Amino acid sequence: MLDDIKKLGNIFFIISFLLFLFLGYLIFAPFIGIITVSILLVVIFYPIHQKISKIVKNSVLNSLISTFIILTTLLLPFSLILFFLTKEIIELYPLIADYITNPNLIVEKLKESPYLYKLYLKLQEFYLNKLDNNFHDSIINYLKQFTAIMFNFAKTFLSNIILIFIAIFIMAITIFFLFKDGYKLYNLVYSIIPLEKEEKDYLFSNSYAAVQAVILGSVFVAIAQAIASLIGFLVAGVEYSLVLTFLTFFAAFIPFGGASLVWVPVAIYLIVSKGLLVGILFTLYGTFVISTVDNIIRPIVVGTKIDMHPMIMFFAIIGGLSTFGFLGIFIAPVIVALIDAFIMLYKKRYGIENE
Repeated sequence: MLDDIKKLGNIFFIISFLLFLFLGYLIFAPFIGIITVSILLVVIFYPIHQKISKIVKNSVLNSLISTFIILTTLLLPFSLILFFLTKEIIELYPLIADYITNPNLIVEKLKESPYLYKLYLKLQEFYLNKLDNNFHDSIINYLKQFTAIMFNFAKTFLSNIILIFIAIFIMAITIFFLFKDGYKLYNLVYSIIPLEKEEKDYLFSNSYAAVQAVILGSVFVAIAQAIASLIGFLVAGVEYSLVLTFLTFFAAFIPFGGASLVWVPVAIYLIVSKGLLVGILFTLYGTFVISTVDNIIRPIVVGTKIDMHPMIMFFAIIGGLSTFGFLGIFIAPVIVALIDAFIMLYKKRYGIENE
């Protein structure tokens, strides 16, 4: 009888616990994105916070300093860049829409550059005339959908600009309290995981190293290449430089080509439109600065940490964008890193060796 009551009590406890966890999820669901990004930023900047804590002993003050560093170096500059990027997309949208609806405008534009117009005529002679209308219409429809998505993103961003700054304010408060009291959350999560202490230490240490390696080695390197590209675009006088920088950021995750998928066509455009000297100078800048950033920064920021294969990162970023929206850029690599940590723990726990 007592055993039956105990079993019923266990069932009641588990059902009640799961129910309240679900209700808790509903309460915090609107803020999951903010909380996730805040945790990631705290994890990345925690070594800096530890150094600050050694100098400034007061937990409130050192947490404020660390939060201020994140705000000034990442959040506010990123928001300003996103704002100006949005304006460029809105300015670019009518131009692209005109070219899509009236292809003759593209031909007129090409006539301004004899080299491009000759190339167009050759392509038209050998390839374009052989394509059926359905294929051409499909390309036009895809371009219309893409430009519509970009325009809607820009319009939504501008219309929610106040909400975005409120979100940054909430994120700043979250980051502050994670710096100040984050160890309590860590101890709570650590205590409730039903694994041996050695396994928990292995899981947490490898997860921490993997998250830092993935974020620093992929996302931050992509940001560095995008910044280098932006500088080059501005100096060369390239129009819509922020849109191209945005494309460079995403291209940096592609294993084959990377950032060169954007800057090489720009270099060709500069050779045709602004002369051989400008184009060659930009090509040299792209080769020895933009594309070399990856080889210089990645070993420094990743070091001996666990790194992820670029192909896995590419699919993770694309899938993350599809599933989580823009925050997927940061969330997806972390999920992949945690999966990798759990696989390593599984192999360690059951004595599976690499062949």
